[in-house]
This record gives sequence, structure tokens and C-alpha cells, in this order.
Amino acid sequence: MKIVVDQEDGFSFGEAVYPVGGVYGPLTGNYVALLLVHEGTAKATCDGKITIVEAGECGLFLGEQLSVFEYQKGTRNKVGWCEAFPANLPDSAALSLRNATSKIPISARIETLQRLGLGLTQGSDADTHILCETLGQSLLAAYFHEAQISERERHTPRSIHRARRYLEENFAKELTLGQLADMLALTPQHLVSSFRKHIGVTPVRYLWQIRANHGRQLLLHSELPVMEIAERCGYKNPYHFSRQIRLHFGMSPTELRAQAAQRISREPTAS
Repeated sequence: MKIVVDQEDGFSFGEAVYPVGGVYGPLTGNYVALLLVHEGTAKATCDGKITIVEAGECGLFLGEQLSVFEYQKGTRNKVGWCEAFPANLPDSAALSLRNATSKIPISARIETLQRLGLGLTQGSDADTHILCETLGQSLLAAYFHEAQISERERHTPRSIHRARRYLEENFAKELTLGQLADMLALTPQHLVSSFRKHIGVTPVRYLWQIRANHGRQLLLHSELPVMEIAERCGYKNPYHFSRQIRLHFGMSPTELRAQAAQRISREPTAS
């Protein structure tokens, strides 16, 4: 997502609690907002389009004429936001915002960026304005990215979600494609084709990726011998483990550890 608002219009961040409900608005003219609902429920009405955002969700909104946000009566509502009132909204940006997914779960990435923006609300200098602008653009980009992931996840069959989760949780065990297919009541052929379609690789290749990544983490962040790391990651022997590490990362286990040690030794120490 490229620049959505002119830099002089800028983004602002906020957070509020509505103890027994309330209303924000009406707001007239161009209005862009990313609303995070932490508690309660929000009803957003932008140019007649209504979206209900529940606790744990965030929504991206564009109002070009009239925007109103109503919070559930009789209950505590806690919300955060990033908003802008652009004087001029490029047609391409307006089209992207109109076609955006209306709401998604709040991710750690989105919440972190919004919190960083809140920390800048007290400043008024030029540097603070630039930081707010950068964070606002990053937050919208993060929303579009997370929305794409949510859309892919929504169209992924439950059986493939189960298969991926099982591989991630049991990568150290001796697993076969037949065992995984039987567990899911699928034929091996159907499992392979569906897994590749939705995840991008076959189940076996995904399993080797998980094992190699976990092995790399243990190599870099533990002093365990290579033989023990290989066993913990589901490899039959350290030679197979070494071949896979070189295949995935271009270095042997020994070379990976040596490179990490050199990097640490070059880091400056606090005086």
C-alpha cells in the first residue's frame, strides 16, 4: 500500500475508553481510520456502509462524505486508532481502501505499531510528525498484509490446517506421508496436491523445512552437540542433519556456529 494521505495531512494516534457506550462523530469529508477494538463492540457507518467490529478485531475504514462510530451501550468499550483527514485522496488509494477487507483479527504486528504511534502523541516537532507519518503508512501496510494472510487462511481447508499444525507440533517424531494422510482420512495423493496448492510445498518438504529451521535455532542459541540437535529435530543421524542444514542455509552446522560467534565478537560492548 503506497502513500494514502498527503504528508501535510498526517496521521494521528489515539486510545479511549467508553465506560457505558458512546459515539464518535459524525465526521464529514475524507476520513481514513484503522480502528482496534480491545473491549466491547463498535458499529462503524461510513457513507452508509455498516461494519460491526468485535473485541479482538480491527477494521480499516474510508469515509468520503459521512462517518460515525457507535460503541455498545451499557458496557465498557476500549478502542485504539490511527486516523487521518486527507484533503486530497488519490483515486488509486481510495479504490484500494474501498476494496480492502473490512475487518481482521488484531495481530501482534498491528498492535505494536499502534502502540508505538501512541507514544508519539505528546510531540509536536517536525521529527515527531515524520515518525507519525511513517508509522501510519506502516500500520496500513501491515493491515493489508495481514488481510491477505487472513483471506488465504479462510480459503484453506480445515484438513490442511490440521496437517500443518500436526507437522509443526510433531516434527521430531518419525512421520510418514501415509500416516499423516490416514490421520486426516485423505489419500496421500490428495493430501500432497491440496497441501501444495494452499501452503506452497508438499507436506514432506514442509516437514524438512521445520526441522532445518529448528535445528538452526538450536545451533545458534544452544551449546548442544550436533548429534543431540539432530536427534531432537527428527533426523536419523548427524550426517543427514548436516546435509540438510547445508542444503537450506548454504553452510555446515560448524560453519553456522562459527559465523554466529564471529558476529557476536564484533559487536561493541557497553562501557
